Amino acid sequence: MRLTEIILILLISKSTFGQNKYVGIYNDRFSESIELKADSTFAHNWRFDLSASWTTGKWYVKNDTIFLKTELVMDTLQIRDSENNVIRDSLVISSDQKIDRIERNELIISSLSSGGQNRYKPPTKMYWKRNKLYRINENGTLDQRKVKAFWTDKKYKTYFRKETE
Repeated sequence: MRLTEIILILLISKSTFGQNKYVGIYNDRFSESIELKADSTFAHNWRFDLSASWTTGKWYVKNDTIFLKTELVMDTLQIRDSENNVIRDSLVISSDQKIDRIERNELIISSLSSGGQNRYKPPTKMYWKRNKLYRINENGTLDQRKVKAFWTDKKYKTYFRKETE
């Protein structure tokens, strides 16, 4: 029994320590960030002027390629039919990270805001190299282009840099 427990602990610690080099907060030069957490979850944030977007989900690594799988937070929308006195439920994307039961007026108010969940989608595949995350294009190549910044004529690479701790 003891030997089985030791082997199990070693296997779990090896898989956990293997991911530690990836864990951290990564920022690009265009107000986008990705936080890879030790529990294999991630948080993606994007901001521009008065607009914003956030997304959460799970991540895993295979050969220094990081895969992000979005998991949407959903609310239950109560739809009341006053004529027949019937309440129907429907799932809608939540405006915050808490699962709630909401009514139509709350949904309308949240849809009018300039921010919300998964409005700007995170990349699904990224390559990790020297504390940087590079987007992987649909054809499988690394995105190493330079993009002109909105506020200046200077061009910046599109990778994410890991924050120093």
